[in-house]
Amino acid sequence: MKLICSILCFTTLAVSAQAQDLYVDSPEGCDIVMSNPDGVLDYAGEGGMILEETGYSSLEYFCSFTPKALYQWQVYDVTTHVGHCEMPGPQYVPQLFTIVRNPDEPGVISIYTGDPEPIRFYGCSS
Repeated sequence: MKLICSILCFTTLAVSAQAQDLYVDSPEGCDIVMSNPDGVLDYAGEGGMILEETGYSSLEYFCSFTPKALYQWQVYDVTTHVGHCEMPGPQYVPQLFTIVRNPDEPGVISIYTGDPEPIRFYGCSS
């Protein structure tokens, strides 16, 4: 059942990605997700993460947060969000997310989770 929900989620994301910017966790991921209609599913299936306004996920790994994040670069912006990550099993880990948008790095979103380095997402334009 979880696999069906994952596929539906990524199918919805793939359709919406055609109309707006998409954020992935590696610059090379843009080529994969933008090169074919199933690119989002292919990228997630390889372990790549996709960022949305309510969290980020791969095929079997999900992190969600509230409130929704707005990804704009007019000014330097730092926001903090609460949520959790879900791993196969299922295992749930409560999490605090600090999202940084820097106008000096347009198209890059950094998410701090307490690890020494942030998770970085890169914008892919459709």
